[in-house]
Amino acid sequence: MRVPLSWLQEFVPIGNDVDKIAHTLEMAGLGVESVEEFNGDVVFDLEITPNRGDWLSVYGVARELAAMLNLPLKPFEVTVLETERDINELAKVQIDAPDLCPRYSARLVLGVTVDESPDWLKHRLEACGIRPINNIVDITNYVLFELGQPLHAFDFDTLHGRQIIVRRAKDGEFIYTLDEIRRELDSSMLVIADADRPVALAGVMGGLETAITPFTKNVLIESAHFTPSGIRRTARKLGMRTESSYRFERWVDPSGTVRAADRAAQLMAEIAGGKVCKGVIDVYPLKVAPAQVPVRTERVRKLLGIDISTEEVAALLRRLQFEVAVDGDTVHCLIPTFRNDIKREADLIEEIARLYGYDRIPMTLPKGVSPRTGESERRKFENAVRQYLVRLGLREVVTLSLTNLDAEKAWGLEPSTGLLELRNPLTQDHTVARTSLLPSVLSVLAHNLRNGVKDVWVFELGKAYKHGKIGDMASTEPRRLCIAITGNCYPVLWNLPNESGKADFFALKGIVERLLEWLGIEGVSFERGNHPTLHPYRTAVVKVGGKTVGVLGEVLPKWRHLNDLTQPVFAAELDFEALASLAKLERQYKPLPQFPPIQRDVAVIMPEDFDAVKVIDLIKRVGGELIEWVTVFDEYRGTPIPEGYRSVGFSITLRAKDRTLSSDEADQIVQQIKTALQVELGLTTRG
Repeated sequence: MRVPLSWLQEFVPIGNDVDKIAHTLEMAGLGVESVEEFNGDVVFDLEITPNRGDWLSVYGVARELAAMLNLPLKPFEVTVLETERDINELAKVQIDAPDLCPRYSARLVLGVTVDESPDWLKHRLEACGIRPINNIVDITNYVLFELGQPLHAFDFDTLHGRQIIVRRAKDGEFIYTLDEIRRELDSSMLVIADADRPVALAGVMGGLETAITPFTKNVLIESAHFTPSGIRRTARKLGMRTESSYRFERWVDPSGTVRAADRAAQLMAEIAGGKVCKGVIDVYPLKVAPAQVPVRTERVRKLLGIDISTEEVAALLRRLQFEVAVDGDTVHCLIPTFRNDIKREADLIEEIARLYGYDRIPMTLPKGVSPRTGESERRKFENAVRQYLVRLGLREVVTLSLTNLDAEKAWGLEPSTGLLELRNPLTQDHTVARTSLLPSVLSVLAHNLRNGVKDVWVFELGKAYKHGKIGDMASTEPRRLCIAITGNCYPVLWNLPNESGKADFFALKGIVERLLEWLGIEGVSFERGNHPTLHPYRTAVVKVGGKTVGVLGEVLPKWRHLNDLTQPVFAAELDFEALASLAKLERQYKPLPQFPPIQRDVAVIMPEDFDAVKVIDLIKRVGGELIEWVTVFDEYRGTPIPEGYRSVGFSITLRAKDRTLSSDEADQIVQQIKTALQVELGLTTRG
């Protein structure tokens, strides 16, 4: 916003020291973008923070300078010479949407002459970056910059029924705005209407049919307070940004509507020769009361680290035109309605810091007990898991937590419930919080493959998001561990087989097994499972003590082809919260065995769909403590194995802790295992 120095000097005696004024503005929180000369005047180009709508006027900036420099502020007084004709006999105002328009004030000026504005008025507007149009419109713009209150001037004779109705637009209505564009409206928008039609977009732009023209004689001045959210919504939907909407979106003082209307009427009488009707139509269905906020002097001392008395605190706040009452150590403030940014004690302490002077606040270390430093135990655990996965040959990736429904569906996921949607997404690609890490991590693989990188072994430890109920929390953010591999784990070398370290289901399963073993989690089992992203016959559910903690498998070819994955991909997603609760990182070391092991092999004939893990569980149960290790070493199909069956070879390692096992003892245990396989599982053995 551009502010001429000469205009500021009309309200506060700040002198001509431009550098001092610019520094004071900066210390107040107004960013001085530039200082330039315009028609012999100095103009400050200011950057206004979104929470300070009271700064969007010359008088508001002057008020801030007066407070910062402890100078007197000239009261803004308006004197209007009125005629005997009463506005209430000629016009009517009705508010049908008080939630969007709490206050609407109107003045009526008769017999104006629309002409060119005087030079002083044109120069003021040009210094503020506004092109002069005619004296009536220029006066509304002048008051906007002077007091921060947007105004609109209607050609009163073009208003049907000579009335104003503030209402929501009807779906399908339209209006031609002053820029001669036809605007389609809907019921979320607030309009100013007459008896028959919309005549202005409330707080944004007036309508063409009731605009001021060279033939206008009678002017109705609108001065209203609109709720910021309603104006912001309308301006965004229609893609419009005006000086009025810019101010209404940030907050316009509801207590200043009548004063601004009086000021515009005064100028129209002086400049355009108008006669001001007696009285003001002021419809105010929802009163905006001043906020009452207390501040404790002891709290000020503690937060700012300064030695200040209660009387000094009260004096500083009075400079901001706050009504102040002192009660012991507490200063009670009645906040004017132009300062809607003051809500709580901390806001007042910030104001005290600005007026006291940031440069006067000493640089001291905070007193008290030093908090515990360093990483939390949870963070240490997470970092340890990351480091272990890196040692297994994986690389960590970090992806965005935001995605969109199409991206989730592109990997077979249908998150119909528990979805967290953003109210105001910045882009269409980031509209919801992810419900799974799989789409994000698989997208990393797809990106690498498109760019010629064929060997990608990665993991991500992060959050997924969903609605739920945990105590009083309305949503949950479970941490997940996702692993995805494709290609070789390292480049093919001359002294290694071409298929060495190739990504497949068992390579991924091995990574998961090694991780769970390192975490000290016992009772792990892998069972057949289903997942929308993974192959139905190459998917396993990871369980610990019967509780599911994750899933792993091969990505379905359908999803691979749709997402540019040109080679087999294998992925796992684990519930990291569950792993953390089950982990036992304390190590118990055992002495090396003193007695030799005995190796035996058993080939079991089983149906194709029979889970080999059931055989392993039976072998461990029957052999008891003498079974040290069981693993699958062979799989065979063909003669003499019947159709629909396979022969699976199991290697069994037996060892006793207190003696050397004999061959007879080992053979006896193997025979017990074969008998149990026949009786309990109905399986036969070869050889």
